[in-house]
Amino acid sequence: MFKPCCMVAVACVTLSGTAVADILHVPGDYPTIQEAIDAAMDGDEVEVHPGTYFETIDLLGKAITVRSSDGPDVTIIDAQGNGSVVTCNSGEGPDTVLEGFTITGGTGTVLGGGDFVGGGMYNSGSSPTVTNCIFTVNYPGGGMYNGNSSPSVANCIFSANFTYGDGAGMYNSDGSPTVTNCTFSGNTAGFWGGTGGDGGGMYNLNSSPTVTNCTFTGNQAGTIPHGGYGGGMYNSRGSSPTVTNCTFSGNTAVSPLLGGGGDGGGMFNVNDSSPAVTNCTFNGNEAYLGGGMYNSQSNPTVTNCTFSGNVGFIFGGAMLNEGSDPTVTNCTFSGNFALGGGGGMYNFTSNPTVTNCILWGDSSSEIEGPATVSYSDVAGGFAGLGNIDADPMFVDPINGDYRPSTGSPSIDAGNNWGVPIDADDYDQDGNTAELFPVDLDGNPRFNADEADFDPGCGVPVVVDMGAYEYQFAPVEEVIFADLNADGVVGILDLLGVLAAWGDAKNNCLADLDIDGDVGILDLLTLLSNWG
Repeated sequence: MFKPCCMVAVACVTLSGTAVADILHVPGDYPTIQEAIDAAMDGDEVEVHPGTYFETIDLLGKAITVRSSDGPDVTIIDAQGNGSVVTCNSGEGPDTVLEGFTITGGTGTVLGGGDFVGGGMYNSGSSPTVTNCIFTVNYPGGGMYNGNSSPSVANCIFSANFTYGDGAGMYNSDGSPTVTNCTFSGNTAGFWGGTGGDGGGMYNLNSSPTVTNCTFTGNQAGTIPHGGYGGGMYNSRGSSPTVTNCTFSGNTAVSPLLGGGGDGGGMFNVNDSSPAVTNCTFNGNEAYLGGGMYNSQSNPTVTNCTFSGNVGFIFGGAMLNEGSDPTVTNCTFSGNFALGGGGGMYNFTSNPTVTNCILWGDSSSEIEGPATVSYSDVAGGFAGLGNIDADPMFVDPINGDYRPSTGSPSIDAGNNWGVPIDADDYDQDGNTAELFPVDLDGNPRFNADEADFDPGCGVPVVVDMGAYEYQFAPVEEVIFADLNADGVVGILDLLGVLAAWGDAKNNCLADLDIDGDVGILDLLTLLSNWG
């Protein structure tokens, strides 16, 4: 007798040669999540229905998806103080997926030194995918630990996690996670009676994560008896994360009563850690030194950022540099405070390069210590090419709007060549040789008032000072070293450099390295960009 269903089954096996993935339901098919994981095979899904599951789970190196059916608000995994809530230490890769849970009640996994880490999730030698999860009230191991691991973490919340040590929200060691659209709030590194702690929101040790569209708010490093470093983020031992479109607000690095420690409220960079910080805001962070950012033997690149309302109680309201030479371009500093000086920036044995920036309304003083400043608006004035001392005419600084209003002297007053190369392809147009194309709002960086016959250094178009670009009609792309704006770096540009040889005042466009002179370095730079 002919049986169509059998023939269909045979055909499926013959044509596909693969088994259909199973969906294992919890608690319908298995009473616990771990029992479903134990039974699952690579490619299967474990679907967890609403409820609170009092257990810990281990993904066992399986390429499976463990997800909730209705999201983290109604699906909770609670370890009840028994180790890490979730463990991946068997070489899990991106095909191991955890999605849609509230993860709480984890104490963590004990390392060799006796420290608890990874209260919410412990990843060792594994790089799973984690999405749409809430890590909250995990202590003393904190939210997530990534040791020699590079997980992909997206759309997650790390809130109210605690640790006696470092990295209350996330601790990264020898790995480079990708962290996207996440919030780190109210996490605390260090307890009363503990030893203090660093990196309230995130701690990076020999790690360079990619952190995009994330918010770090209300995190704390250290306690009153024991100071800490990096309320929002701490980077050490060559950690150079790429931090883009992020907000650091209201983070605190607590200082002991007698001083010492308590540095870098928003971000602390030390030991050759040089993050690339782009299109970020630092607002209302507090520390003993360096309210917004503290750099020690580190050279970060900071582009299109605002620093406002930060407090360094002694020095460096917005930024403090110690033995560090950061590159700061098209940034705005305003409303920051430091009692001892350098409300905007304090430099000790450092020489930062500050280009196309605005430092206005900081107290006491804008910049203390040596710095190479050019094409910037600095209250009280500062020596350097193209610098001005004039009210930048912010739209509404009281309410945090630091865009230039019509008639601002910062408009068209910057220098094209001060803008960094878009090496990471921020706008994803495939061009990593162009100058950084946008401002903090994402608007075109290169546009100018075409009616302005002398817009400064950058004819036919110049950038504005500060993080925002006043929007006239957009103009064409500006190519580095293209002095005559014909779209090609060639003989006419070479002739322009030779004609301007010597003092850059004769032709600031030919001063490609912005050092005040047109010379051999400018010639070599032009030749390296030929074509």
